[in-house]
Amino acid sequence: MISVRRIGDFELTWGESLRWDDRRRRLYFVDCAAQTLHWLDDAEPPLRTLKLPSMAAGLALTEGHELVACLDDGLHVVDPDAGTSELLVAYPEGMHGRANDANADGSGNLVTGTLNLAAGPGATWWFSAVDGWRLLDDDFGNANGPVVIDVGGASTLVFADTQAQAVYAYPYDGANGTVGERRVFGDHAPLGGAPDGATADTDNGVWSCVLRSGKLARYTAAGLDRVVDLPMANPSDVAFGGPDLDRLFVTSIALDLGEGVAPANEAGWLLALDDLGVTGRPESRFRLR
Repeated sequence: MISVRRIGDFELTWGESLRWDDRRRRLYFVDCAAQTLHWLDDAEPPLRTLKLPSMAAGLALTEGHELVACLDDGLHVVDPDAGTSELLVAYPEGMHGRANDANADGSGNLVTGTLNLAAGPGATWWFSAVDGWRLLDDDFGNANGPVVIDVGGASTLVFADTQAQAVYAYPYDGANGTVGERRVFGDHAPLGGAPDGATADTDNGVWSCVLRSGKLARYTAAGLDRVVDLPMANPSDVAFGGPDLDRLFVTSIALDLGEGVAPANEAGWLLALDDLGVTGRPESRFRLR
């Protein structure tokens, strides 16, 4: 039996961007609606909060104590302890606006892509502090849940397109910022929803949030492996954390996304799932210099 419990007594309107810093034993996440960064030391209250200059929709750890965040005007270096946010780089023109979700790729670089709340042109991108921006895929809707895994000994970038209700996979060269031909890794349509945030476990299984259907879907190279029901309709992001990386944290969106039903009380909660039978991997880190 999977154990589900609430962390703290706070509520989030649009929780996103969970990252577990294994070196500091700190859980980071944001509330997009409130334009705030939050963190919990040891993943337990008290809740710490930093107001940001604009909405953060993606976070990545760095080799230091800073974070890289996707804000309205570009990537920012955020120092939670100092309470500062400084523009690192503006978005490229082909981002078609601003970026959504982001993650470090295991090679010291960053992968991210376009935020589209409605249908529109989008793309996914690679960024290096040394080499700048490189386009990965210019045929994308709303970019979510990027994660790099190993499939048959090959580095593979997994990236969800919420608009397409699909999770894609690409052969990936993280050092040079290039991808091969994409293929469908997971189809959310049969699950009655669309993909949002994601994370990977030590067996290269990808745990993907399923918006509108209140589920987590685990995909492997062989296809859909497992589905877990959640107490809220719109889970938004997931991350493994805790001392043994065996606890799965979940945020969600406490807004009516068109279902015509008021969000459940649990939609504003930060949840922790135990006894899943799998463990996560330490988060990859972006190299600032």
